[in-house]
Amino acid sequence: MILRKSNYREPVEMEQIVRTSLSSYQAVVDHLRREMALGRIRPGDKLPAERILAEQLGVARETLRQGLRILEGSGHIVVTRGAHGGAFVQESIIDPRVIRDDLQERWEGILHLVEFRSIAESGAARLAATRRTETDLEAMLEAQRDLLDAESTYDARLADTAFHLVIAKASGNPMLVTSIEDARVTMFSPVDLLAFNFATRVTYDAHQDVIEAIERKDAEMAGKLMERHLSITRDEVTDLRKTIESRPVNAGARKIK
Repeated sequence: MILRKSNYREPVEMEQIVRTSLSSYQAVVDHLRREMALGRIRPGDKLPAERILAEQLGVARETLRQGLRILEGSGHIVVTRGAHGGAFVQESIIDPRVIRDDLQERWEGILHLVEFRSIAESGAARLAATRRTETDLEAMLEAQRDLLDAESTYDARLADTAFHLVIAKASGNPMLVTSIEDARVTMFSPVDLLAFNFATRVTYDAHQDVIEAIERKDAEMAGKLMERHLSITRDEVTDLRKTIESRPVNAGARKIK
């Protein structure tokens, strides 16, 4: 599906895409997919001009072109020509059977990710309680406001991701930030392509409890509340798997934002 021209937004601000140096077109593909999964690049966003994006990612323009061709073929972007043309992130049409099979194949790994998240993110919450700044607290509250304002599961998931990554950054440990980002991208890339039951109010309340513990600088309580919050994820994912297995195999494709 190609987005209507009226839905296109201005080129993504350069600081929104993590500056890095990549070695191949596949690295370009993986990097941009990661940015999309984390919500840093969203449907309707226009990518920077080829010259600028190649310079930003530290690759040759031909390498970038190869990566963009793959993303276009997979339905992640649409490339248009002309004065107002460019590469635009778009909604995708995904056959749920493909996602279901992928999820089932990776089921054990997803459970390992849930376990890892509980350990890593509870540790991040404990550190955040001792190292957070007022700016960190405001960023957490901003993610909460975005969660309440979310009009779709996609928007709610982005707000949820922002909240967890703010806490990771507030921990002051860059290795925690990277590992938590990796876990969320790996876990939710397939899960979000299905009808994942995101309970916004329950999530908001759990987040608020964690924020209040971090604000009080109660490290032990912040860690315990994060563990409790993430323990629900395993149950949700287990329920999702049961739902997937009960669906007819000839279910139609679903539009994903």
